[in-house]
Amino acid sequence: MRVVQLSDPHLVAAPNGLVRGRPALRHWQRGLEEALRHRPDLLLISGDCCHDESWNGYAVLRDSLTALPENTTVAVMPGNHDHPQRLRAALGRRATVGPAALALGPWSVILLSSHTSGRVDGALGEPQRSWLATMLQTAEQEGRYVLIGLHHPPLSVGEPCWDQIGLRDAESLQNSLRPSKTLRGVVVGHLHQHWQGSLPGRPDVPVMACPSTLCAFDALQPCPLGRSQDPGARLLELDSEGFVQTTLLRWSEP
Repeated sequence: MRVVQLSDPHLVAAPNGLVRGRPALRHWQRGLEEALRHRPDLLLISGDCCHDESWNGYAVLRDSLTALPENTTVAVMPGNHDHPQRLRAALGRRATVGPAALALGPWSVILLSSHTSGRVDGALGEPQRSWLATMLQTAEQEGRYVLIGLHHPPLSVGEPCWDQIGLRDAESLQNSLRPSKTLRGVVVGHLHQHWQGSLPGRPDVPVMACPSTLCAFDALQPCPLGRSQDPGARLLELDSEGFVQTTLLRWSEP
């Protein structure tokens, strides 16, 4: 299964609206074009979809997805710059919005929502962690490999300014994930950059952040492509034996 992760488009209600001095929609459309080149089975959008959290902003996102083939599954994890109810209502049946679990071949892709209203940092909360434990147990019973997606990184990325606005209940999430025998990876947004680490206590489980389609923040790790200021995405290829191959994608600004 081929997955393309796009992240942090920060769309706004006005189609020509600028965010951080850049035309957010034009940057997002370029990201979709790059995603389509890889013919993904799943398009994974890891949050901060709509900078102004407006209904019209989510309608812009919905309309942009008409460029995708109908058989491309779309999944979204709400970020801090999101209004989950409007996001879900606007996208309707065209996308699955977390928290949710998708069964795709031998894989279970579990989408989490770390959105907390009015805050930049995130949290899952006990009810969602309890649901997650059930989903992980079900996946293990069914023999499915697991990929987890959420907006906020569930561990320290090594910079206090980011750790202070990360996931408040990160340790509790780590405790929920660590026992899973079929967990193969965690993907996140929020950082507007390539970053890769591993789940504490599980060096075999990579935690991977994705560049933004809009703009880059200061790089926390060297970019493997030497293009840390360019928009980008992440390609993940999930095979039938539970292996994850990941490729960082970058392109020039439109």
